[in-house]
Amino acid sequence: MIKVMESRNDAVVAIEVSEKITRKDYKDIEQAFQEAVDRYGKIRMLVIVGEYTGFSWDSILGKIEFNKEFYRYYDKIAVVSDRKWMKPIIELEDHFIKADIKYFDPEQQNEAWAWITQE
Repeated sequence: MIKVMESRNDAVVAIEVSEKITRKDYKDIEQAFQEAVDRYGKIRMLVIVGEYTGFSWDSILGKIEFNKEFYRYYDKIAVVSDRKWMKPIIELEDHFIKADIKYFDPEQQNEAWAWITQE
C-alpha cells in the first residue's frame, strides 16, 4: 500500500509505503504528485517505508506508468527506512535518477525533512 501522508511542508509530497504494493496504489497517489507539479514545477518526495511486505506483479507496470508521467519532475527524494538492504540500492539509483536521492534511518527522520526542504 502507498498512501499520501500529511506533509510538514507544502512543497514535499510525503508518502508511506507499507504492506504489499499494487498497481492501484500508484493511481491513488497521482493527484498529490500532479498538484506538486502544477504548483512547484517539480516533485520533492519523502518516502517512509513501514511494514513493507513486497509487491504484486501488476505494481511493476503501475510503477512504470507512474514514473513515465512524473520522472522528469523529480527533484529530491528522501527515503526513511530501517531496511538496511535498501541503502545500497538507493545509492546506486542516485547515479541513474536525475533527482538527488538519499537514504535515512528511522531515527534520522527530522534530518530527512531538513534535507528534503533545503534548496
